Amino acid sequence: MQYGSIPAGGLGTRLQPIGFSKELAPVAGRAVIEYLIERMVASGIDKIFINTAEDKTDLIRYLSTKSEYRDHLIYLVRERKGLLDGIIQPAQFLRDDDELFFGLPDTIWFPTDGFSQVMDQPGKVVLGLFDTGTPDSFDSVVTGDNNQIQSVEVKVANPKSKWTWGIGKLTVSEIPLLTKLVGKQEGTPLFGVAAHDYAQSHPAFAVELSGSSYLDIGQPEAYAQADQFVQSHS
Repeated sequence: MQYGSIPAGGLGTRLQPIGFSKELAPVAGRAVIEYLIERMVASGIDKIFINTAEDKTDLIRYLSTKSEYRDHLIYLVRERKGLLDGIIQPAQFLRDDDELFFGLPDTIWFPTDGFSQVMDQPGKVVLGLFDTGTPDSFDSVVTGDNNQIQSVEVKVANPKSKWTWGIGKLTVSEIPLLTKLVGKQEGTPLFGVAAHDYAQSHPAFAVELSGSSYLDIGQPEAYAQADQFVQSHS
């Protein structure tokens, strides 16, 4: 089966002080996290895990009472351990052949059928790639024949590729290996590093989403552009 997984435990320090969880930041009349949920539901994903922290009660309260997508949501409250841990938390309840589709809750992107395009790409690990215009600010992904990932560069100057990952799919059977690779990292574990290491020994794939655009509202200057960004794609 296919499930959604949204890591929503971050402190949102780049956007503070806004006085509430960053995932609830209003953009064009709705909470920013709802754009990601909407895209998951539209692709046919019926159950979505919101992986959050115990101090983010405002997020749970809003999604469980006011969001039109509340019937699709399952909440996992966890200790903060980084992005990859936030993505894979639901795996403990799933089967090896289940698939987790993930994205970041403080981003808005187009095309809206991005998850459907990721679903169409065969592979146990698949990333959806966006042309952000600033690949040095994200994790850029280099692909080769048959869309196979050759490398993932984590926020490097002058990256080899303009394409950066923003969404993806993990088959549950592959998560123990990714977790093992994360365990070898020093400091805060990085998803991009784990994805790169995985791709060096196992087939991983990526889909370049043509005509894509991507906005990370985590920075105040980007958040100021968010309403116009959405309206320009209406």
